[in-house]
Amino acid sequence: MKLRYLGTGAAEGIPAVFCNCALCREAQRLGGKNIRTRSQAVINDDLLIDFPPDSYLHKLSYGLDLTAFRYLLVTHKHMDHFFPQEFSCRGGYFSHDMVHEDLEIFCAMETRELFDRVCGWEINEERSSHLIWHILHPFEAVTAGPYRITPLPASHMHEGNEPFMFHIRDEEGKSVLYLHDSGYYSDEVWEYFRRAAEEEGPVSLVSIDATDGRTETCRSGHMGFSEAFRAKEKMESLGVVGSQTVCVFNHFSHNGQYLHDEMVRTAEPCHVVIAYDGMALEL
Repeated sequence: MKLRYLGTGAAEGIPAVFCNCALCREAQRLGGKNIRTRSQAVINDDLLIDFPPDSYLHKLSYGLDLTAFRYLLVTHKHMDHFFPQEFSCRGGYFSHDMVHEDLEIFCAMETRELFDRVCGWEINEERSSHLIWHILHPFEAVTAGPYRITPLPASHMHEGNEPFMFHIRDEEGKSVLYLHDSGYYSDEVWEYFRRAAEEEGPVSLVSIDATDGRTETCRSGHMGFSEAFRAKEKMESLGVVGSQTVCVFNHFSHNGQYLHDEMVRTAEPCHVVIAYDGMALEL
């Protein structure tokens, strides 16, 4: 299994789109791994996680063929994770010689309803027929081609279980816990981790929300480094994270007040990798 982080920033990106704080100015001056577009990842060559407004930039930056993807997992309806207007240009006279006309989209009902409100009216029946929707429910595993995916309720918003994290497994026994956007996990999620460890052993990779960086008081629905380290330690105690598990912190905000190299120095002693735009991992 291959995983690539296309975007590793929070909603505003780094440098933030309308910000002139000291960190944003320095990130823009330094460039490189300090530049963070909105959150998106890809597994192998056929599964996308989230579709932010920077998806077109990611296509250009990484040479992606967005028509080659068969499956799209959407964590939740916030615009930095799902920008449905882009789909008004998928299919018909907008798109020629597509590798796959059909795209299977896995999301919560509220995310599907957002799509219908925002751009459903722009897409005719023929193009709409090639978007195949699967409505997810907490802890109910689904199959997407070679992947078995379990949606886990994130601690992110107050609309019930609308925001999801994902446990993704392939046919070769590789597995990823993609845990964005979420604050510290609920008791039900911890119990799921415990049972998953008993049944399947440690995961291959865990990707943990560390949006708020060095901030001591985290915003609702995200974690800073201190909480993310605590979550990692508890996952180790449950056995869902083992000695061979790749542990990654991801989804960073300028409000976290960390440049990339500072995050690396802080995380390295705890055997945590800091994600950056374009980072590719072979599991």
